[in-house]
Amino acid sequence: MKLTGKEELISIIKDRIKSEGKISFRDFMDIALYYPELGYYTSPEEKIGGFGDFFTASELDRAFGELLAKQFVEIYNKLKTDKFQLVELGAGKGYLAYDILNYLKSYHPDIHQKTEYIIIEKSPYHIQTQKKLLSEFENVKWVQDIIDFEDESITGVIFSNELFDAFPVHLIRKIKSKIYEVFITLDENDEVKEVLEEANEDILRYLKELNINLPEGMQTEINLDAVDYIKKIGRKLKKGYVITIDYGYPSAELYKPYRMRGTLLCYYRHRYSENFYENVGMQDITSHVNFSALKYYGHVAGLDFTGFTDQAHFLTNLGLMDIFAQLQEQNDIESYERLNRLKTLVLPKGMGEKFKVLVQHKNVENPQIQGLEMLPYASDRYKL
Repeated sequence: MKLTGKEELISIIKDRIKSEGKISFRDFMDIALYYPELGYYTSPEEKIGGFGDFFTASELDRAFGELLAKQFVEIYNKLKTDKFQLVELGAGKGYLAYDILNYLKSYHPDIHQKTEYIIIEKSPYHIQTQKKLLSEFENVKWVQDIIDFEDESITGVIFSNELFDAFPVHLIRKIKSKIYEVFITLDENDEVKEVLEEANEDILRYLKELNINLPEGMQTEINLDAVDYIKKIGRKLKKGYVITIDYGYPSAELYKPYRMRGTLLCYYRHRYSENFYENVGMQDITSHVNFSALKYYGHVAGLDFTGFTDQAHFLTNLGLMDIFAQLQEQNDIESYERLNRLKTLVLPKGMGEKFKVLVQHKNVENPQIQGLEMLPYASDRYKL
């Protein structure tokens, strides 16, 4: 009998454990999310939207992409370059790319003509979907990995929306003042069992460099893949900005005692759980982003800090309230429905506050941008 995708992926994980004795939780998560054609993000099944497991801002309304495009126009005028590159890291179905390109083409055709839109995408399924949606735009190209660029070859903006939260993470625990890493193995019944091993030097160095002192007994996540990736981004950017939109906190907020179980969660059909070992390959596994780490290691790779805010302030600074006013004036059903969707992007305690925006720059004079004009009240949630 032919195995289902889930059964095949579980078999692959168990075979690797039997071969290696144990694997890190990070490696398990990497297989569950990214194994070719079977992982959560690499299989062709629906993941985003009403029939999937989560919504992104670009799924809700085109205004998100249009306001980002408005920010890119300001950046283009700052950089004064003949060739303007927009590099989107992980474009999903391509809706955000479509809204950005359509706005530029409609309202700034001169900038659109000088723009090269580059999508960094590993999933063959997503590339196929994106190419179909973006077929009317001739200035789009696909690259599998950002390392495929020559060193310092990008002039423009490298940006992402909900990318780093999906990177595989190391799971750690503090027990009697020592840091341990979670590995998984198999018990006598061939079922997954967690075991602990003293954390390696990379994890300990991360905690030391970011001045993180975990509360006794805490289990939490360390995203070393994000460290490597922000360093790659810093090296590849010649001149311009890095804009990272994701949910998370600075270190000071992320590792407070009331998060003793960390932030790692699974999402399956819009429901969440902490059972990482069920629905393997069929459920999303995510953790909150440590924005202090992105700032620190980005600086190591040559990125200067521009600013840090939440999504509500960022979009409001770029003119979201003007869109609200226009929709209210139109006073029809479609405008009313758009208004309700747009409110989701800025609601306190919701996406507006939960999602943060980190902006970094390189080789830019007077780097301040419109999206950072008005910032949230200073607290641990915004101190990088």
